[in-house]
Amino acid sequence: MMKNLVLIFLTLFMLSCSTKKEEPLREEELIGKWTNLSLLVTMKRLEKEDSILHAKEGEWEKVLKIKPILSEFKDDGTFKAQYSNLDEEIIKEDEGKWFIRNDSLVIVIDGHETTYHFTVNNDRVMYKAHLDWDGEGHKNDYYDGVQIKVKE
Repeated sequence: MMKNLVLIFLTLFMLSCSTKKEEPLREEELIGKWTNLSLLVTMKRLEKEDSILHAKEGEWEKVLKIKPILSEFKDDGTFKAQYSNLDEEIIKEDEGKWFIRNDSLVIVIDGHETTYHFTVNNDRVMYKAHLDWDGEGHKNDYYDGVQIKVKE
């Protein structure tokens, strides 16, 4: 009987140690201003080879021909993204709402919802999502991006 109790205890102990306990994502981790560091987008092509857009850290302006996007998440649930050309003139702004659902960031702009799985590591946030990057009507393009928190 004692052997069985020890075996059960050891089994339960090992299971509790091996189970990864994830902290719930907190909205306050995202509040503030962020700017892009890197980007990798793989666009699926039905009859051709996939198209890849890759801007490594330090190559954003060279590859994309714009300044890194400045995104701001406010504590009232609103969101703003500013796109600037290389002369730092604002060429586009997106505004909308944001919230966290499970392990994902949801951004709603003009009634369109986009969901990004994300992880925060100190002053960096990593996003992964399936999007319609190429505008062909299907969310079959894979987005992998990194932003860094702007020090104010």
